[in-house]
Amino acid sequence: MSSMVIDFHTHPYLSSGEFLNFYPECFTPSPEQCRDELERAGIAKICGSVILKRPYHKEEGFAPIRQCNERALELQRIWGGFYTPGFHVHPDFVEESIAEIEEMHTRGVWLIGELVPYLHGWRDYSNRNLSKILDAAGKYHMVVSFHTMTDEQEEMGHMVANHPDVTFVAAHPGERENFMRHLERMERFDNLYLDLSGTGIFRYGLVAYGVNRVGSERFLFGTDYPICNPLMYVQAIYQEPISEADRENILHKNAERILGEVLK
Repeated sequence: MSSMVIDFHTHPYLSSGEFLNFYPECFTPSPEQCRDELERAGIAKICGSVILKRPYHKEEGFAPIRQCNERALELQRIWGGFYTPGFHVHPDFVEESIAEIEEMHTRGVWLIGELVPYLHGWRDYSNRNLSKILDAAGKYHMVVSFHTMTDEQEEMGHMVANHPDVTFVAAHPGERENFMRHLERMERFDNLYLDLSGTGIFRYGLVAYGVNRVGSERFLFGTDYPICNPLMYVQAIYQEPISEADRENILHKNAERILGEVLK
């Protein structure tokens, strides 16, 4: 088994108001219990952003977005090297988002997202303002994690094509039709990766098929914790009919390569 598992896709939290789970009435682990659960699953490090559980409204301004980013930085202070924070930007607030990118760069943080448009009051990946923000991210060669919008297949492709200096990581393989579209884009764009969190990985053979088609260097392990059970995802990778070298790439080496010093 791998000596290292990096979960590229999580949404940690400091309060129950940020706890993303379909059954919060069942249990809400504390931040300390959250880390314990992940480590018991064999996960040594995590990446990801703090996300507002409630719907966001533009009238609130950029303050709630910045608050999520500040809470992610606070979690990093608490957890140290266990957690690599992701931060949010918003196309309705270009100047504020670019300032956030520049500030985060000075702090040694260059993971943006997961961008989740439907939670933050926007939907269009072809948004011109978003393109301006991604231009700024490209200057620092940042990594952008983005939620897969199934009704924006062409828009996602254009976004990746128009910003070659950004490393993009699409979130969630989805069912077969969507997974095939991910692979088609990955064959076209070298700056596009896919994280294996959320829907899809429970379909046995999905990972092996993807590895055979585009190579294990293009996938990152992720769970979408606390929405999904982390141990199930770890075990799914070990069960797939792929080589140990491919497994190591997916479980940690690819994340280490694209995030570099940030993970150390």
